[in-house]
Amino acid sequence: MADTGDEMLNMMGEKVMSQPVKPDQVAYCPTMDLIALTTVDEQVHVYRLNGQRVFGFANRKAGRNISQIRWKADGKQEASCQLLAVALTGHDEASVLYISAETGKITRRMLSTGTRSNICCLGWGSNSLRAPAAPNLQAGSESLNNLKDILKSKSPSQQPVPIDLPYELAFLDVDGLLPKLSVLSVGGKEDEMFSSRQSLDALFHSSAQDSRDSADVLLLGYDNGTCHLSIFNTFSIGPFDSSYIAGTTERGRIILHASHSESSTHALLAQISVKAGHGLYLIPLDLRLMTDTGRYSSLLATKSSQLTLLTRYIEGVQIHIESEFTASQDLQARFIQNIEEALQEKCHCSWMHAAYHLVVTGHCYAPVKEWLVEELAERNHKRWEKAVSTGYRNIQGLVFEHLLPALERLSVLVSRLRGLSRFQESANSLGLESSELESILDTVSCLTLLAHKILITVGSELLQFNAFSAWMRQEIEIQGMDPNSTTTDESAEKDNAIDHEKVLEYIQGAMLESGLFELLNLQPKIDTRSQWEDIVELTPKRRLIYDMYKREMKTFSHGNLPEKRLPGLAILIARLRTLCNLVLIRSQEALKRKVRFGSKISLGSYGGYLDMRVMVEPSSSTSDECTTYVAIAQPNAESVFQHIVLTMHKGVSSPASHEVALINLPSDTVKDIKFIDDTTVMLAISNDSSSRLLSLPYRGPDTIAFYEPYNPQHGTKLQPNNFSTVAGLRPFILHTFPKGPSWTVEKIEINGREGRRVVCCLAQDRTRYRVFDLDSKEIEEEEEDEGDETMEEREEEENEMMVDINE
Repeated sequence: MADTGDEMLNMMGEKVMSQPVKPDQVAYCPTMDLIALTTVDEQVHVYRLNGQRVFGFANRKAGRNISQIRWKADGKQEASCQLLAVALTGHDEASVLYISAETGKITRRMLSTGTRSNICCLGWGSNSLRAPAAPNLQAGSESLNNLKDILKSKSPSQQPVPIDLPYELAFLDVDGLLPKLSVLSVGGKEDEMFSSRQSLDALFHSSAQDSRDSADVLLLGYDNGTCHLSIFNTFSIGPFDSSYIAGTTERGRIILHASHSESSTHALLAQISVKAGHGLYLIPLDLRLMTDTGRYSSLLATKSSQLTLLTRYIEGVQIHIESEFTASQDLQARFIQNIEEALQEKCHCSWMHAAYHLVVTGHCYAPVKEWLVEELAERNHKRWEKAVSTGYRNIQGLVFEHLLPALERLSVLVSRLRGLSRFQESANSLGLESSELESILDTVSCLTLLAHKILITVGSELLQFNAFSAWMRQEIEIQGMDPNSTTTDESAEKDNAIDHEKVLEYIQGAMLESGLFELLNLQPKIDTRSQWEDIVELTPKRRLIYDMYKREMKTFSHGNLPEKRLPGLAILIARLRTLCNLVLIRSQEALKRKVRFGSKISLGSYGGYLDMRVMVEPSSSTSDECTTYVAIAQPNAESVFQHIVLTMHKGVSSPASHEVALINLPSDTVKDIKFIDDTTVMLAISNDSSSRLLSLPYRGPDTIAFYEPYNPQHGTKLQPNNFSTVAGLRPFILHTFPKGPSWTVEKIEINGREGRRVVCCLAQDRTRYRVFDLDSKEIEEEEEDEGDETMEEREEEENEMMVDINE
């Protein structure tokens, strides 16, 4: 049914939900026509304008609830670049899921354990990291934007080269030339992250070209007053305490976040409990890391995050290798244990001696014959053969297809960070130390050497086991047949095809104890040899171990056990994890020191509906100016606009001015308030008869807000701009809903994208929403103005023609 009213916007979509929607969890995608909503049954749904469901997320874990949803602020037009963040709290942990708009799958997860607080604020902004454009070296020639343009140029000698060539070389990404990492099968502890191709591509194979010019900033505000900051979606800077944020002993919490892409200062609205009630404060958040290390912060954040993720991927490969090896040895150990007991009782020897005796002499002890024919037989032999051979082949695949490519990618990644620490002036501010990165590369070299040794050992033991398995199959046939049978000659021919040397090597070696026990740090029995010095607990010097490890590994390869137990896969990966965590922690601490919370600015008492907008205005002084507008709408139809100007010098902000304006509306109830753009704000008001959407100019030449200086200590006597009747609001009414309570607006969500401004209105029953086009009315007004101008031009032409005729 179409709406009827005095002022109408074009309706672009309408949807009726089966479950009520949480009014504070409605998000309109800033780059695409997608609407995300959270229903009361803890499910997130994403719809197109026509009501078609695109994807969703169901929270099926009891005791955990969805607290916030937010779209990525600067997602590109392609769906592959757009993400939806879903904040979950419960079970002593808070987490944020990143869901791709292209696949609807979870691409990554950010976990914060040990907190019992609910996430009350989820802010997702973007900051520009673009460096000043390099001037042309030749007059009248076209400048080249990046190194890729230079390499594609047909005549580089005639083309101007950018002045900032080191910067372009630093971002020359060679990771795309490396083989893609293989998906880990389900079974490890990191299944959700590494078990799908989409997730792996998002974590390791996404292009860094788009992130070098802008930085995504994600802020989480908790009920207990702490907040957590991360950049580039994955790099966590760390938590901050509310007492430090507010500059007071009172507990507070962040309830709203706003930012501008060209300003490194973000704005936070904090609610602080004071004796008089709830105080509302504006807290400037200065991200000096955007100005001090902005040129290389994207490279540091993405590569440091990938460093941690690669370490977790390698740990997942280790878990799979150990699981495959354990499964291959368990069944063999059970079969051998059964025959060992019988041989010890009747023949006073072990299975190794009995098997060796059988291979060399052909004589079979009675317990061995009984075990081969009755217990092992052909069926259990096939199980034994399948378990061992499959385990060895799976280990080969895990090392060759997963471990070695991950180590190769890790070495390239660490080399880039090492180059950043050596040759960039900002290395100290980034928290990078060449010695620590050298230790990581040294450990990667040890792991690479160990991986190749594992491949050699597995290949050798697999050949030995295949010969042993063929011999066992033949012995089962021989011991099970009649001594007078005519098939004895056929068995003798089969015996000639068996490599008895490898059979004896397996009986004396891998069957008793596989060499992989030593290489994987899985000791089946007590080893009296001493260990190396603890290489996981790093000493201050962090000495390199590759040369010594290579020498000891050569001794092991010649068949001799080293004097000390070699650090195997588990110990080396633990050392790698310790080193990578150390690099990550130092980088986080370095960037954390460049985050500054300014002094709080009192905005008065808290109540009603809030919205905030940050913009950058030109200034005549040398310092930049960041302007923040805060709109506070009371339910009693009183709206307050506060205008705060901050001056920024080298990334540090300081208050410059604070003004406030008051607007009184007719006796209506305000339902919500949202900024449309840099000049207008939208209010949703309702009364007993109908609901309306208002567009009020709060800034510019047509503003209706009369700002006066604000003094929080002595108070400010405001002269409100009163609109006593609806007729006075007629020029500002955008849309009037039908009379009656059937469509009272509960919540509005605005997408202010230029050329595609829309508003999503959620009904009071929380089961229906409508989407309206905000630009349709302006287009109609422009067409009417053009029509009026055309009529006036025609009348002028007709008058001129009449004058000519009369003359």
